[in-house]
Amino acid sequence: MKVKNRLAAALAALATIGQTAMSSLRNEDKENTFGAQERYLGFHEGIESVDEILLKNTLNSIELPEEPEDTFLLDTFIDDIVINWVSSDDKVLHLSGGTARVYHPKGGIDKTVTLTASAFLRDAMVSRDFEITVSAEEDDSITIEEVLKSPIGSKVSMHGIVSAFLYASGDHPEYRAGFYVTDSTGTMYVYGNMAEDVEIGDEIYVSGIRSVRFNTPQVYNPYNLTIISRNNKPSWDAVDTSKTVEEIYNLGKEAVGNVYEFDAHVSVNQYGLYTLKDIHYRDNGAAFKYYFAGTITPECENYASELKGKENQVVRVKFAVGANQDWDLRGDVLDIVSYEKEEEKDSHES
Repeated sequence: MKVKNRLAAALAALATIGQTAMSSLRNEDKENTFGAQERYLGFHEGIESVDEILLKNTLNSIELPEEPEDTFLLDTFIDDIVINWVSSDDKVLHLSGGTARVYHPKGGIDKTVTLTASAFLRDAMVSRDFEITVSAEEDDSITIEEVLKSPIGSKVSMHGIVSAFLYASGDHPEYRAGFYVTDSTGTMYVYGNMAEDVEIGDEIYVSGIRSVRFNTPQVYNPYNLTIISRNNKPSWDAVDTSKTVEEIYNLGKEAVGNVYEFDAHVSVNQYGLYTLKDIHYRDNGAAFKYYFAGTITPECENYASELKGKENQVVRVKFAVGANQDWDLRGDVLDIVSYEKEEEKDSHES
C-alpha cells in the first residue's frame, strides 16, 4: 500500500513535468514526437525516472539520530526497496546488517561520521548521506610530564604530536619499531605495533602501559589510538637548549627521559652506529666516552639517514636521552636543526 501511495505521488509529479514538457513540444513536427515521448517517459539524460523519484522520496523519509548514544537500527528494506548502508568510520559507527553500533571516541574529541544509504528498485539506484555526530568519552589524558612521573606498570593516556619514528635494525630496517609523541611538557617513546598507523605531524590520543626498557622510559602495548588531526608541528617548549653534550652526560640518570637541543660532532663506527660527541672533544678527549647513539640504521628514511654524509661535521639536533642497562647514556635524534662542515667548525674554534 505504501509503495502504491508513493508511486501515485511520483506519477503525479511526472504528469506535471510531462505536461510542461509536452506543451513546449507541440509546435515540433511529427518526426520529433518520439523524442518528446522519450523525454516525457524519463529515458532522456537528466530526467528522473519514476523509480528514481520513488527512491528519493523513500530516502528523504528516513530519520536517524543526529547524536546517538547507543546502538540504533537502520532500515534495510522498505516495501520492495532494498537499502544498503556504508559508514565512513567503522571504528566509531560499526554497521552489521541493520544495526549501527556506537563506539564513542577517546580523547575528548567528538567525531562526525557519514552514513551513506543507497536505495535500489529494479534498475534504479539513489543515494543519500546522513551526518552523524558521535560524542567522545570524557578526556582522561594526562601530560607527558605526568606520564614520565607515573608508576611503572600503570595505565596512562596522553595527547600529543607524533614527532619521530624509531626504526628496527637487523633484517628489516624499514620496520617502524615505535614512535615519539611530544606535547608542551615533554616527549615520550611509544613502543608497539601501532607505529605503522601514524605519520609525523599527527595529533593523537593514545593509551598504554608505563614502562622502561634498558632504563629508558616508554609507553608500551599502545591501544585506543585516535588520530585527531594531521600535518601539525610539535611543540618543543620543554626542550632544554642550555647544555652541551658534556654537561648532559654529567647529569647521568637525571638526563634520562628529557629532550635536549645541542651542537655535536658526528662520527660513525664500523657497524653504522652514529655517535654525537661534544664539539670540544679534540681538546679534552673526554667526549670519546660519550656514546650517544640510537638504534636507527643509516639505510632508513629517517633522521639517521640525514646524518649519513655528515660524518666529521657539526650538527645541531634535538635529542631524546635514554640509557642502556648499565646507565650509559644514549638516545635518538628527533630533529636536525642545522649542520655545518668541519672546516667551518674549526674556524669558529680558532
